[in-house]
Amino acid sequence: MSKGPHDMGGEAAGPIDTVDHGMKFWEKQANALRNTLTSRRVIRLDELRRAAEDLGPRYYELEYFQRTTEALRRVLIEHGHFTEAELTAKMAEVRRRYDPA
Repeated sequence: MSKGPHDMGGEAAGPIDTVDHGMKFWEKQANALRNTLTSRRVIRLDELRRAAEDLGPRYYELEYFQRTTEALRRVLIEHGHFTEAELTAKMAEVRRRYDPA
């Protein structure tokens, strides 16, 4: 049986970086989106935790807000708020608006 990211008890985790590095603009937006969606009860934190832990090996490759954003995407799609195709199309539309011609 393989262990998930939540099952670290008793293992050496290495040094902990306690320096406050601040948040990038997109990280602030991801945090605000998560806070809004959970406070409005659109999604639950336990769903986000499960979706993040379901990332498998990618969990360890992504930074905190990258995992959070990926988990938000997965849960919102699971709930049927939009499809993967709709999200992909919207992302392409937004990129076209901001990419230089």
